[in-house]
Amino acid sequence: MEFNNNFLIDELQRVGKVGIFNYDIKNDVMTISDITCELLGISNEYMRNKRDWLNIVHLSQREEFHLYFEEIINTGKDFNKEYRIARQNEEIELWIEVKGKVYFDEHSIPKILSGTIHDISELKKSEERYKKLYMEFQEKEALLVSLINSIPDMIYYKDINGVYLGCNKALENFVGMNQEDIIGCTDYDIFEREIADYFRKMDLKMIHKEEHFIYEEWVKYPNGRQVLCNTLKTPYYDSQGNILGSIGVSRDITGISKKEELQKRIEEKRKRVNELKEADRIKTEFFVNISHELRTPINVIFSATQMEEIMLKSYLSDSASEDNFKYVKMMKQNCYRLLRLIENLIDITKFENGYYSLNRSNHDIISLIEEVVSSVAGYIENKDISIIFDTDVEEKIIALDPEKIERIILNLLSNSVKFTPSGGSISVKIQDHKDNVCIKIKDTGSGIPEDKLQSIFDRFVQVDKSLNRSHEGSGIGLSIVKSLVEQHGGKIFVKSIESQGSEFSIHLPCELVESKYCKKITSVNQIGKSSIEKVNIEFSDIL
Repeated sequence: MEFNNNFLIDELQRVGKVGIFNYDIKNDVMTISDITCELLGISNEYMRNKRDWLNIVHLSQREEFHLYFEEIINTGKDFNKEYRIARQNEEIELWIEVKGKVYFDEHSIPKILSGTIHDISELKKSEERYKKLYMEFQEKEALLVSLINSIPDMIYYKDINGVYLGCNKALENFVGMNQEDIIGCTDYDIFEREIADYFRKMDLKMIHKEEHFIYEEWVKYPNGRQVLCNTLKTPYYDSQGNILGSIGVSRDITGISKKEELQKRIEEKRKRVNELKEADRIKTEFFVNISHELRTPINVIFSATQMEEIMLKSYLSDSASEDNFKYVKMMKQNCYRLLRLIENLIDITKFENGYYSLNRSNHDIISLIEEVVSSVAGYIENKDISIIFDTDVEEKIIALDPEKIERIILNLLSNSVKFTPSGGSISVKIQDHKDNVCIKIKDTGSGIPEDKLQSIFDRFVQVDKSLNRSHEGSGIGLSIVKSLVEQHGGKIFVKSIESQGSEFSIHLPCELVESKYCKKITSVNQIGKSSIEKVNIEFSDIL
């Protein structure tokens, strides 16, 4: 079969997906081969000059291509450019590679640009696939590195000659070197020779047997500290099954025995805590039982004392009964003190076990506190102590348990009286802070030492613990006051300067409960138990 030159050229273009072009620079005339037309998806008439050529270039590269084209024409450099085009007969993009050479006329002026156009779309697709795979590989590699570095065990791998090829952060921290410095080193570059000999011996054992094994080894840090490591070593291979080196994972188990000992001590302490809890439960149970057992005989004694008082008033003259009344009063006061102690012990027990509850309703706290202060004013003034009540609001309805509020105020007032000398003063001031009501009880008494302020509300804490102290008390009153305030959702604070006096501040939230509205209290006796008896009980240490 005979072939002419044109046929051969066309066939070679078609097989190689290579087109030919010729551009007359001076006359701006573009000539392309039929194969070029097929590659570009255009007709000969569509591409007749430089402008037509630019029009098929993808818009994103058109300006760049134009500048490059002008540079080639003006300088005569060889043309070598990859760019995208949009074929006329298809809505798909095509990547082509254009290579060309500029030919000059006899005056060395660029005359003709001739060259080839090669379809490289498949190559570009392969490049994109490669880039995507490479990025995925990098992401997976980064994930693997992060995972390995997050493991607290030391992970490392070496080649068959014992040269480190990589490691994680744990090994870096162990040897005090960065991975970049570790890579390329052997154990002899990092550890003492005796330890390095042992590591190499174990590596060779694993390589010769070609199996993984686990063992324990003592390793010395570069700083001299020794640790016991549990080590796993296993070989790794190439695709042909040839061993390439070893992978090692070492865990510091020095602390395990210490942890076991610590766990043992924790168990012993837990057992001790449970024993203490049981002892505390028994103590609490004892307090409850003894309190209830004491209440009955005290009530009998108290009733008998009251009967004695009535009989004295009825049958004896004033002069004859003066001493008798004195003894009766002494018995009554001590009955009140015992009742107060019993009531406090029962309440403390309830607080500890979470059984204490309030009976809150909406009341005027101003009226309530004013009546409480009025009820004890006589007692206080008899001690030659002045008492002042002041409020910046005439009425404030909030949710409270009136019996408990009365008890709080009485307790704080009794403390003030107890520690305030004759000629001193006590003030009760109420302030409305919109969100809360502040009740301040201030005295000019002996004050509280600074080292006692932090513990004044703790159970059984007394400012004066000496046996010859001048004031009686169990040290649980303020603890109960604090618990009662907190049960109301409030807070209590204390400020004091020794020898100058103390100030207790109670902040109660301005809340209402959904209950029948209670009018403001006009008599303390509306609260429940006799107000006089409450005062006698709370003031039993000082009356």
